[in-house]
Amino acid sequence: MCRFFLVLVWGLNFCFFQVQAEVLPTSTTQLSENQCRLDLYHLEKNRQKQFVSTFQVALITDNQFRQRFVALKAGIDHPAGFENIRYFRTGSPVEVFTANWRKNGNLHTVARLVLLGGTSDKQGFDVLTKLIVEDKGHFELLSDADTYRFNIQPNDLKAFLTCVNTYYH
Repeated sequence: MCRFFLVLVWGLNFCFFQVQAEVLPTSTTQLSENQCRLDLYHLEKNRQKQFVSTFQVALITDNQFRQRFVALKAGIDHPAGFENIRYFRTGSPVEVFTANWRKNGNLHTVARLVLLGGTSDKQGFDVLTKLIVEDKGHFELLSDADTYRFNIQPNDLKAFLTCVNTYYH
């Protein structure tokens, strides 16, 4: 009986750690006196039933040059050109942003986010950051073709805001 119990415990631990190995972060930070960066990941299951990041949002400050902007990254198959992206809160649109998608080599399509009708990277950063803080890091972005859901780790959002308040003067 004791041997059976040990085998059962070992088997459960093996299964638990197998599941744990496939967990991907929904957000990460890179924080220093030179740059504050919060990366947000929209995760989907691929054909092999593994989670992969299909859309990434990065809130970035360059503290030395006083720049701040929102960068977007999608797969290479994402269409290039202008796209409106709506920020949704509990099923209702709150704000509309514009992205000008460009191919970045053979791997990714990238863009910077600005307010609809605007040209300021800083304004896009400020508005998106304010909305994310109001929603405690749980929000949706909707394009014409896709919905992207984000759930930021609470410590990541707090650490990012602390970095910005400390180093971005």
